[in-house]
Amino acid sequence: MTTAYGRTPDNVRRWPVDVRARRAIADYLESLPADPASEQTTAMLLNGRGLDFTDADLSGLDLLGAELSEAGLNRVLLIGADLYTAWLADAVLAGADLSGADLRKVQGRGCRAQEAKLLGADMQQADFSHSDLRGADLRGARLMRATFSGADLRNADLRNCVLERTRLTGARIADAHVDGAAGLLIGPVDIGVDSAVPLDGPDLEAWFASRGAPDVKALRTG
Repeated sequence: MTTAYGRTPDNVRRWPVDVRARRAIADYLESLPADPASEQTTAMLLNGRGLDFTDADLSGLDLLGAELSEAGLNRVLLIGADLYTAWLADAVLAGADLSGADLRKVQGRGCRAQEAKLLGADMQQADFSHSDLRGADLRGARLMRATFSGADLRNADLRNCVLERTRLTGARIADAHVDGAAGLLIGPVDIGVDSAVPLDGPDLEAWFASRGAPDVKALRTG
């Protein structure tokens, strides 16, 4: 069943205060073809690079391929939005809510998403390397073949997330909640609180098992 995403200005639940960000969204939505199946050119994609969308509610919108690198997305609601192949590199997403969003193949390297909500988000093949996801809520997220190398996931909630060759090489996960997480990850992973404590292979699997995730397997890389 295909999800019907919002594609008109009337579908915006709360506009950003910033004039340039507001205009970027309006221009983008007004340029979209009425038929969602119509081919979109690169020129038709949302270009919000570096703009301030703080506190906007863009939930449910069709934002496929959007350029939001370095954008201010603090507390923005993107619940159930289509962000497939979007760019969020170095964006600020503190307190944003992307629960249920399509984040497949998103380029989110270096983004700052402390306390962000990503419950049930589809993050397959997304790249969030070197991102700050401290305290983020990723419960039930689909993380198959996603990359979190060097990311900070301390105090994050990873309960019931689905892994499959999920790359966590060098990621910090001290105090993360991992109950019910399952699947294969690629380490080593740093479980240290104050100083680095890298674990890999069976040792990492034992760490997950002791925290309620016995079905997590770690592919030894060294």
